[in-house]
Amino acid sequence: MESYSPFDKHLLAQFKTGLRNQQRELQRVVEEVGKQVRGFAESGPLDVVDTSCDHFAKESLVARSSQSRNQLRLVELALERIQNSNFGTCVACGDSIGLKRLQAIPWTSHCIQCQERVEHSELEGSASLPQPIAGLMMSFRG
Repeated sequence: MESYSPFDKHLLAQFKTGLRNQQRELQRVVEEVGKQVRGFAESGPLDVVDTSCDHFAKESLVARSSQSRNQLRLVELALERIQNSNFGTCVACGDSIGLKRLQAIPWTSHCIQCQERVEHSELEGSASLPQPIAGLMMSFRG
């Protein structure tokens, strides 16, 4: 597939700036959550109630970290597509992704029609994308 972005350089620069800002924020969140999880590991002996509360809080932090890492990966992939001059082009069909869709979900890699097919096939358990990417996409539907 030929590398081509359907957007002008000024618009791509705006997307790149927004994605980089989001990347920095997600990196900060992942780092902060990691510190909080390590803090739980360093806490001293606790009674049963405290242990239960800590366990719940730790699970919540791990889930937040996982979601942030997944979104960070999608943002990084979008930045790669800008660098490779194929941002805004659906990775599945090669058609342009609508500007409004990209403004709402700048890390998306699928046009709305292909995203609907991906979600439908995943619901049926037969995703057409490699599992790591399909899982990431399902984490951030749009």
